[in-house]
Amino acid sequence: MILISGCVSTIDPVNPEDVIASINPITIKEFQEQEISVDVFNNATEAIDDVRVASFDTFTVISKGNVNIPAKTKDGASSVTLTARIQAPGFKAAANTTTLTLSYASGKDEKGAPVIRTKTVSVQTTVLPNASLQFVGFVESYEKRGEWTGLNTWTLEKGKNATITFSVKNDGKTTIDKNSLKVVVEIDNKEIGGSDTFIIGEAMAMGGTSYTEAVVLNIKKDAPNGETPVYVKLFMGENLIDSKTLTLKVKLT
Repeated sequence: MILISGCVSTIDPVNPEDVIASINPITIKEFQEQEISVDVFNNATEAIDDVRVASFDTFTVISKGNVNIPAKTKDGASSVTLTARIQAPGFKAAANTTTLTLSYASGKDEKGAPVIRTKTVSVQTTVLPNASLQFVGFVESYEKRGEWTGLNTWTLEKGKNATITFSVKNDGKTTIDKNSLKVVVEIDNKEIGGSDTFIIGEAMAMGGTSYTEAVVLNIKKDAPNGETPVYVKLFMGENLIDSKTLTLKVKLT
């Protein structure tokens, strides 16, 4: 009996430096889900297989597709778009820059199995509180700000005041600190009126609400008659969280 022994030749896997990934900045409310797209380029002379999102730091990867990418051609790197569905963490647990890790198979080990390598890419991420505006509308005066009637349209004369009421609710799970949210109320037509900003002074745990507040905007004495949108916007810093649109009518006098 003659025994013949040998070994399987290894094949070097594609270097992560030859795998290029890019993804747009992500803005999402806490614990909400979103589909993301990652553009992946293979700049190697060998194909890479089973490319997928392996992890995404503090985000949860709910589902992930996988793709194969052929080797580069004479025209340049080969590319595909990879998708995955993620869920955000609490907004206080998230960082502004998050590391997304891709995995891919290429080459062969001593047993002939594909070698798994990883590629990381930094992603600009913004996780916002899950807060919303409520009781948004017009009221007769600042003193009656708690008497919300759900009026989304208001008619008045030039030179009068428009009073817009609002409050905020925390629909998420993480406590929102006091003085961290602001409401901006803005008349779209600047020839009719201007804008004002109100800082929410209450902290809100899960399900909590702020006081019902209001801003008073003066309508110019020489304002044109007609309609204009009035925007009520909720911000954390420069990030828009929620918005409502009202209609103001200035009548001819």
